[in-house]
Amino acid sequence: MYLFNRTISINVRSENETTLKVEGVFLDSQHELCLTLEVDLASYIITSAEGELRRAPHSDCSQTQKLIKNLVGINLNRNVRKQIQMAVGLSDGCTHLTDLTLECVKGLLQAKFRLLRLKMKEEEIKGLFGKYLEGNCLHYKKI
Repeated sequence: MYLFNRTISINVRSENETTLKVEGVFLDSQHELCLTLEVDLASYIITSAEGELRRAPHSDCSQTQKLIKNLVGINLNRNVRKQIQMAVGLSDGCTHLTDLTLECVKGLLQAKFRLLRLKMKEEEIKGLFGKYLEGNCLHYKKI
């Protein structure tokens, strides 16, 4: 017998030459959260944030939905976790909304790398990926 389940789904698409849009869904035994972010590719800043807490275990959880607008303006180039926690998490926010937002940002990074692969030569990409990902996993282990 399963006592708990959780699924997080992230989809990223290119809206145009300058904007990426990410749609995230966090679904578990007690929660259903949806989040849509738009990010400017040149600055890597969140330009739009919309979402909904469709299901939550406590009546006061719905109050955290209004915090989603605080994601607009976050610069995804540095201190991302801290900025997101300050915007939608910690004691006045929702840890699940924080988690979903961070997963959306990870998806955006993967999409950004995918776009680079479409525009750059393989030699250029290897050095760039190594710089960004050094120390994050076995393949990019610091030597």
